[in-house]
Amino acid sequence: MTTTVNIREFSFISDEPESVGGTNSAPTPMEIVAGAVNACTTVTIEQVASELGVVLQSVETETHAHMDVRGFRGTADVPAHFLDYALQIRIATDASEDDRLALQREVEKRSPAISLISAASVPLEMRWEFSRA
Repeated sequence: MTTTVNIREFSFISDEPESVGGTNSAPTPMEIVAGAVNACTTVTIEQVASELGVVLQSVETETHAHMDVRGFRGTADVPAHFLDYALQIRIATDASEDDRLALQREVEKRSPAISLISAASVPLEMRWEFSRA
């Protein structure tokens, strides 16, 4: 179940846990999807912050998502993708409350990965936490 993925001049692998026949040598494909959502959100935050003139000291993202593996296995008529998705975003910045709200609004609107999760009708909870740098 180990898969090598080649994209441009980069490569990475995915695998499944031993309990489902993999070797547990790499993240699962859906764990990679969750990581991609976090990375895309971070890139979008940095882009929008730059446009707004907001200085960021740090950005951290954390995902909690659940799946019903019966959809993947074909043993139940349930979605094979995430059933829910919670994205925690922690940002340290000295930006004003208005700039923080503008950043949040624009990121939620413009992030391709957030848009993808939403388009799949996956319930998405976004928790923003701002702190002073």
